Amino acid sequence: MTEQKQGRTWAVHDEVPVKKMPTWEARRIMAYGEEMMLVENVFLPGDTAPEHSHPHAQITYVIEGALEFTLEGETRILRGGDSVFMAPYEVHKAVAVEKSLLIDMFAPMREDFLD
Repeated sequence: MTEQKQGRTWAVHDEVPVKKMPTWEARRIMAYGEEMMLVENVFLPGDTAPEHSHPHAQITYVIEGALEFTLEGETRILRGGDSVFMAPYEVHKAVAVEKSLLIDMFAPMREDFLD
């Protein structure tokens, strides 16, 4: 795993630290640079990403599982293969319906995730 001042060029899955999250199972910060960041998340049934917004554009891609996703008051179930785009400051939240694996992409990178 190569770390640089502005990010992580290479991200070998089993070498990237896993962080237990307060309201969902786990997060892995994969490759990133100043302009974008790729993050893997695991949710167990009932886990949540509480309602929030941020100044970053975000795309969530569900690899497997199902989540009830709410964006600006509209709620849909996203399943493996589905994705959603959130513009900066759009209010969103997610609740896992079943065990789920998803990828979040942020632009620019989430510096707050590196603390």
